[in-house]
Amino acid sequence: MKTSTPRARRWRLVAVLACVGLISPLLVGSASAAAPSLELVGPGDTIFLGHHKGQATYLDTGVLVASVGAPFEVRLTRPDYAGDIQAVQIVDGNPVPLPAEMPLSWDGFEDFFHIEVTEGANTVAEIDVDFCPNSYDRERVSDDGPELPTYPEACFANPFTQGMVWGIDQNWGTSTVGYYGTYADLTNGDYEVTTSITEGYAEEFDIAEDARSITTNINVSTIKDPCHHGCAPGAGYPPAAMKNKVVPVMDNPSPSILPDLEALPAYGISVENKKNGKSFVTFGATVWTSGASDMVVEGFRRPNEAVMDGYQYFYDNGVVVGKSQVGTLEFDQRDGHNHWHFLQFAGYSLLDAEDATEGIRSTKEAFCLAPTDAIDLTLDGAEMNPTLGLSTACGRHNSRWIREILPLGWGDTYIQGLPGQSFNITNLPKGDYWIEVEANPGGHLHEMSDDNNVELRHIIIKGKPGSGKRSVEVPPWNGIDTD
Repeated sequence: MKTSTPRARRWRLVAVLACVGLISPLLVGSASAAAPSLELVGPGDTIFLGHHKGQATYLDTGVLVASVGAPFEVRLTRPDYAGDIQAVQIVDGNPVPLPAEMPLSWDGFEDFFHIEVTEGANTVAEIDVDFCPNSYDRERVSDDGPELPTYPEACFANPFTQGMVWGIDQNWGTSTVGYYGTYADLTNGDYEVTTSITEGYAEEFDIAEDARSITTNINVSTIKDPCHHGCAPGAGYPPAAMKNKVVPVMDNPSPSILPDLEALPAYGISVENKKNGKSFVTFGATVWTSGASDMVVEGFRRPNEAVMDGYQYFYDNGVVVGKSQVGTLEFDQRDGHNHWHFLQFAGYSLLDAEDATEGIRSTKEAFCLAPTDAIDLTLDGAEMNPTLGLSTACGRHNSRWIREILPLGWGDTYIQGLPGQSFNITNLPKGDYWIEVEANPGGHLHEMSDDNNVELRHIIIKGKPGSGKRSVEVPPWNGIDTD
């Protein structure tokens, strides 16, 4: 069972536990209303849930939070990295500040739901569940709304996120079971599951009394087939190669139409001490796109070679206006890769002084550009739902063409954990060092500015050199403690 934070406990006064009749998915309010009306909607009949012997039951009851009449949208920002997150709800195009005491983080609203499982008169489980309005698990509750969802698929929570957009489209619903799922230890049999929106949120968002709680009947049984609920689909395939249009070459595109690559500080920093006595600093690093447009690189394969010539494409108001050759892409056949890598995107070094120009250089130099982390979706033109998945962005061995995109507002994070990518500190003296993350190290890519291409993260290496027992201390960066 999840433990509530003190802030969430203060906010949650009393969970609304009254049982109400199930709401038909098609009984929705007027689409002309300016403000959204959140409702809990359910399937209306018994849900059959399976679990493996000795394992908990996944409580996917089919209950959704639907936004009726208008989209439900919340925007989060922080003025600087030392400040608190500020949240506003967008109502009829206008920002309405949410209470400062509302317990939320980049991950979502804390303890938004209270779930009670009963068997007859006995309560067998109670669970508090956080809520991310963004979800990959979304359904239409009527056909009076957009054909496809427009908000992001998750509440991305990079340590250095600056702005985020959460939302549920008009007459769409988002699952209530949470991003990581909600489970309960249940024996086989029949149960009632009551899902309620906690009172503080229900009052703040003016949710009708009869829309705050819903009860679903479930039947739990043991299953043997591991694919009873459907196995994961196979890897996707890249889009079909398109003809190379005649796009003019632009050697000096206007900065006003360019993306801007920005480096973020290293995080997730630790030391891996090997059995052979060697010690390595491992870390994660993100480079993201700000500026005026997406970073778009296309590769065209050379005849009879596992090499592609890379071109950066420039867009003005969504229309391609030029291109420039920016390097090469090579196919990586190693396990866990098997896709095309762009060679001129980022670089990492370990420096012994903030102003040092030389240091230990990571051998990581090849990248498959993909939007892994939302950094600032409040930017004008930021993409809410970029295409995710390396198999669709980075091609197969027989690909003749690929397009890699790092959309505006999004970052690409890599974890440097392999020897050669991580830093060998086995014999380094203990003391102060700086991990340098550099975007566009060779200057091949065209961007708005290179003033923000380098970011340093201070670390303190400890332990006797050569001992195989090294450690690292990582001071907070601008008040953010990531390690």
